[in-house]
Amino acid sequence: MAALPENILTSLTNLSHGPRLAKCFLQPLDMRDGERPPWAPEGGSTAVAFQYWPESLQDTRASEWNPTNIPGGSHPIYQWTHGGERSLSITAVFTTDTDPGEENLRNEDAYEGARSAPLNGLNIGDRDVDLRSVVSWLRWFTYPAYEDNSNKVYEPAKCLLVMPNTKLAHNGQDYITCIMTQCDVTYQAWFTNGFPRVIEVSLGFAEVVQSGRRVAFHDRRHMNPSSFVRTYLQANDIAR
Repeated sequence: MAALPENILTSLTNLSHGPRLAKCFLQPLDMRDGERPPWAPEGGSTAVAFQYWPESLQDTRASEWNPTNIPGGSHPIYQWTHGGERSLSITAVFTTDTDPGEENLRNEDAYEGARSAPLNGLNIGDRDVDLRSVVSWLRWFTYPAYEDNSNKVYEPAKCLLVMPNTKLAHNGQDYITCIMTQCDVTYQAWFTNGFPRVIEVSLGFAEVVQSGRRVAFHDRRHMNPSSFVRTYLQANDIAR
């Protein structure tokens, strides 16, 4: 039996004739004045794409109705009080194919020395990713910032979650403004030297309506995508 290729993950998924896959990405919002995240050079974009499209997305939305019990009534009377939280849970996987070598493990970027000559013949960022930096990037959205020589604290940055062609927002946009509420990392595989090879990240987000000093509540009149549902899901009129 012929030996399997050394970089098995790349060999199984590197289909040059396939369509280019859509990318999901995060962009920080509402940072302190003058702040740039560690990964964004001056004048560069602050958005970072996930390595792969998330494996799953769970999207929940609550609506709060308070019951008032009526003596002798068969049911309570419900009064709507406010909209509930919209929360999203994403499971994303990140992988790397090539062991960067013992001599590079103490570098902040383990693949820095291979950037001009990729270890597996591919571009850094396609298949060879320092997963330690991925964890740091995602966890960055959960930490505050502190003013130098002061007790002033800035809340964690909000983020723009962008998923092209999903119409994720209530008004049909492909992005929502949210805060990261959970960042759980499962290390699924390592190289023999302990360098992470495969991680699975469970991310929790809560949609928010405040950005900067502005609050914009969502109005159901803006839910334009619903206008097309009757084209696909027909029903006879039950009551007239």
